[in-house]
Amino acid sequence: MVPGPPPAEEAEIIQRCLAGEERAHRELMARYERPVFSVAMRMVRQREDAEDVTQETFVRVFKALDRYDPARPFPAWLFTITSRLCIDLLRRRKNRPLPLVRQEVGSSEEETIDVPDLGPGPDTLTQHGEEERRVQELIDALPPHYKIVVIMRHQQDMAYEEIAEALHMPLGTVKARIHRARALLAQRLGGSGS
Repeated sequence: MVPGPPPAEEAEIIQRCLAGEERAHRELMARYERPVFSVAMRMVRQREDAEDVTQETFVRVFKALDRYDPARPFPAWLFTITSRLCIDLLRRRKNRPLPLVRQEVGSSEEETIDVPDLGPGPDTLTQHGEEERRVQELIDALPPHYKIVVIMRHQQDMAYEEIAEALHMPLGTVKARIHRARALLAQRLGGSGS
């Protein structure tokens, strides 16, 4: 789980943010920018997109902070915003062409060719061992509704209840999605020939 300040201290920072105190905004970002970026990077797998999601998350947080319910854990609310932005980006990315430029030999004219972005390239491979890289590839290939619960549970160490609250879904649905995602991962790992 993301280590955060004690609830009273966090509530005080949020109140200072609501009062327009710039220092409180910086404190809140300093506490949560890395965890938000980590979730975004694991979801979208491209640094530039993860940076954009992180920035947009905090823009939305500060715009909607007056609607935050202090009875909910702040990280859960924050990751709800992050995960929704990631899922939106992944949906848009499916249809986003990747522009390429072709130039005939001996010609000065360039022709743009649109090729669909088929997913992560070699620059997205982890620097860890081959098995970890394979597991991450399999997680990346999961449908977004499975991928987000796996990331929140296993990479952000959130409890089932926190995930259910963050994603506004019944606890049983969270457990079922995690179970199904694990089954898909096990099936794909077993069938990978490794």
